Amino acid sequence: MKIEREKGYIAVHANANFNVLSSAVYNGGSVRTCSTIINLNVSEDFHGDAFAVFDSFIEEKELEKEKVVGIMTAVPMENAVIKKKGAITAIITAGISASTINIILVIEKNLSQGAMANTLIVATEAKTAALFDLDMRDEQGDLFTGDSTDSVVVACYGKNRLEKGEGEEIFAGKATKLGSAVYKVVREGVKAALFRHNGLTVDRPILKRLEERGIYLEDMVSTALELYVTPVEGEEGAGEQELKRRLEATIKKECSDANVALLLAAALHSDEEEIRKGRAGKAGEEDAACIVTDELIGIDIAEYIGGKKALFNFFYYDTRKPGILSQLDVFMDDAIGGLIAGCMSKMLG
Repeated sequence: MKIEREKGYIAVHANANFNVLSSAVYNGGSVRTCSTIINLNVSEDFHGDAFAVFDSFIEEKELEKEKVVGIMTAVPMENAVIKKKGAITAIITAGISASTINIILVIEKNLSQGAMANTLIVATEAKTAALFDLDMRDEQGDLFTGDSTDSVVVACYGKNRLEKGEGEEIFAGKATKLGSAVYKVVREGVKAALFRHNGLTVDRPILKRLEERGIYLEDMVSTALELYVTPVEGEEGAGEQELKRRLEATIKKECSDANVALLLAAALHSDEEEIRKGRAGKAGEEDAACIVTDELIGIDIAEYIGGKKALFNFFYYDTRKPGILSQLDVFMDDAIGGLIAGCMSKMLG
């Protein structure tokens, strides 16, 4: 096997033909005699004829069409991750938004068709687990499990391995040694590829995670200042821009505190995993009075940051719900209200 990495593509060439099972756009499905697997870079706004693009590329490289399996991505090839573990080599490109997650697995063993299908399933499970690790969510707040253009290619060797006395792998589910190794390589590889392309890390700041859900710092600041009417003592000369600057700095500082971040994360989890999934029943759907944990989280955040004064400030924001507070879910309106109340109290005394 030879891996060729160029600016516009990565090609995996077989010393002897691969046996391939894939969800590839070009020659997807089962291909018994594959000589080359190609991951081709295209623009983020690509809407052309994928088959025509591959036909042209294959002709230029003087390859045999029926022996090529092709996938596409908008991720630059320099951001690809290549991981090897024993008989497994994984070539992964990954990106969010208009990009895609492509996984090529070359396994230097002879796999049955069933084992190849097992491997494809395990790789998909591992990709989803990596996205869960990173807390990736779609626009509805549900766990992001992948894009409609994601592809997995599983390649192995066939009869030539049998001739060398190596038996056939019948199973490759996650409970097997091979499947377990595939799962680990792909899970780690997808996270590494998303870090290279999007800078995503498991421990990214809570403000970044809020931003990914449409809750922006500038909106929190404008919401906080909606109820700021009469300057407090010592603040009479402070202009609006100066107050915004100071409040932004205060929110950033307080959100860097692990305790505040964890309380905000708890509110996120409660909305996305409990309320939206219906686990709180009708009470959650209606934000019924019997659910008080949302207010408790808001109170805890406010008091932790700004003390007892912030408690009264929290109720001031909670009852009026200015700005984005009126648009957020059951837990997040109180959590962000508590954050704003605590930061305003601490900043203005």
